[in-house]
Amino acid sequence: MEGDARRERTLETCPEAMRVACEALAVSPLAICVLDDELRVTDCNEAAHRLLSGTDPTGQVLTDVLPLRDPQAETDHAREVRTSGVASLNRLVRTRQTRHGGSRTLSLSLFPMPPDQEGSGLICTLADVTPDEEDDCGADPLRRLAAIQNEVGDTLDHDTTCTELAEALVPSAADTVVIALAEHLTQGEPPPLARHHLEPLCPIACSGAPENGHIWPADQRPFAPLLAARAPRATDLVADTRWLDSEPAIERLLREAGAHALLAAPITRQGTVLGMLLLYRGETPAPFSREDIALVEKVCAHTARCLDHARSFHREHTIALAIQHSLLPRHPPTGAALDIADLRLPGEESGGGWFDVMPLSGARTGLAVGQVTGFGVRTATTMGELRTAGRSLATLDLQPGELLARLSRTTATLARDRSAAQREEKTARTPLRAGCTYAEWDPLSCEVTVARAGGPEVVLVRPDRTVDTIATPEGPYLGGPAEPIPSVTAAVPPDSLLILHTPGLTDDPGAVPGLLRKALDRLPSSDGVDPRALCDELAALLTSHPRAIEAQVLVCRVMAFPGERVATLSLPDGPQAAEAARACCEQHLREWGLDEDTRFNGQLIVSEFAGNAVRHGAPPARLRLIFDQALTIEVSDSGGNAPLLRHAQEGDEGGRGLFIVSQLADRWGTRYESGGGKTIWAEVDTAEGEQGSE
Repeated sequence: MEGDARRERTLETCPEAMRVACEALAVSPLAICVLDDELRVTDCNEAAHRLLSGTDPTGQVLTDVLPLRDPQAETDHAREVRTSGVASLNRLVRTRQTRHGGSRTLSLSLFPMPPDQEGSGLICTLADVTPDEEDDCGADPLRRLAAIQNEVGDTLDHDTTCTELAEALVPSAADTVVIALAEHLTQGEPPPLARHHLEPLCPIACSGAPENGHIWPADQRPFAPLLAARAPRATDLVADTRWLDSEPAIERLLREAGAHALLAAPITRQGTVLGMLLLYRGETPAPFSREDIALVEKVCAHTARCLDHARSFHREHTIALAIQHSLLPRHPPTGAALDIADLRLPGEESGGGWFDVMPLSGARTGLAVGQVTGFGVRTATTMGELRTAGRSLATLDLQPGELLARLSRTTATLARDRSAAQREEKTARTPLRAGCTYAEWDPLSCEVTVARAGGPEVVLVRPDRTVDTIATPEGPYLGGPAEPIPSVTAAVPPDSLLILHTPGLTDDPGAVPGLLRKALDRLPSSDGVDPRALCDELAALLTSHPRAIEAQVLVCRVMAFPGERVATLSLPDGPQAAEAARACCEQHLREWGLDEDTRFNGQLIVSEFAGNAVRHGAPPARLRLIFDQALTIEVSDSGGNAPLLRHAQEGDEGGRGLFIVSQLADRWGTRYESGGGKTIWAEVDTAEGEQGSE
């Protein structure tokens, strides 16, 4: 504070000091501009005039007279400096290549002036810190080529590659540049089979075009011989008249473009024309030399490789997405206790995310979400193999941890097959890495059992909209070490949401609950949360910026199973067990309104199950009937002997029971309970269930 006051007193009492300071700034080699609140230049010194190619910037917005590569970012930064009052020192910025010179690197500093001062705004200082080798690279063709290649092909996007090429060639190689691509590239189609067929060319990018100049021909036929020969051609209005005499349309194009020289070069790859490059010289007096033609030939070869890679990437990306979509369930099954919605958030790496919803015995449902890292067709097909393997394992009624352990062994086999194929094909070796989270929802006990192998935790949203995760130990990734994968069982209040997702949902796994709270706050608070509405809000929050990795989300609203559609009966230990089971089955199937054939088949099945439990099982035995989209008949006992389907001979008195069950039921099987014992079950499709599935 004392220093500021001393400086103010010195300037007030010593006008000579002020005059000397102003003269020093005027002759300073550092470019200095005074900006108002709208970033218009109100004053500048002689060095600023020189830096801006001799133009007077007074009254113009700084970003309009300074060809910055990202003017919007610098405008936002300047306004932030003005608002915060904190100076920004030595910020390195790059300029675009212009007609008057190549790209430059500038050191930019911004100093806010006091807001109460007249003409308040910013003081901007600029210094050209472009390395010398960048200024001298135009003299060496190899360095010119390296500089252009460094600017072109950073992305796998056709339009961006063409724009980069146009900006890289102006003004170092030409005053005006136009790049056009073949029609099959712009439409994402494969190249034509007939090599002699010349496709229409569509202009994609242009740089340095003169105002009101006509630089692209309406009739492309004069360039047909050039494209057929796959070789560049240069012409000049003065020195070369042979091509112009034979093709007056070319001479007319040159004059309409305000140019005296033209260099036309095809962009080809393995004999296929991908596009064409037109370079004009108007202000530059020299015609195109042999060195220029050789340079452009190499630039076209580099650009063709970039365009071909982009085409291959987009083609494989499209095929992978089509495979992925075809392998995912289109209409996930739902029942009386489940409402499901799914969301896919695309990313730059895609093709490996999957989800599945698998109906299990006893009205239970298996929920799986997994991710295969990478992208492309190979990743998409691997995803399909893992999803199919997981669905097959789910039919065995395994515990979630055991299911993932077996799926991990399947993944290890797929990984060995992939490595062998890559060795034979001599392609880059990319290890197979996959993760999966599997949950099993039981609406009769209102419990969920979760296991995860390299996948994120399941998120629980309770009816009061509190968000939590179901704490589950993380097992090794699929295909990793052969270790046991633990399962965790948790009670879940009815009308809660279970949310399974892949790791790509957020960069920070701990931020997922906060993200869901933000999405829930955007929904009406009066009713329960609709899974589809929550997916819509998540999509609105997460699709504003491009994603590096795709994300798959499965939102499940879980409900308790209707009690009036479940019947249980403890079976007596003895021959009367079958009679009691038949009577219970007849009573409840009649109450549920099932037809006579279903009731008859149901009585035969429960009679066989009850008889097997008495003869081959261990007491106590229990019958349970569940009527959802199908009728499920279950008989449980404490024994561990699994029933076997036999084909009885003509003279056998027994052994036909389970064979009869297999003919009457649509599905049947055995599952072992975690506490001991077994349950043999059968499902019979009903007319109501068939109508619901339609």
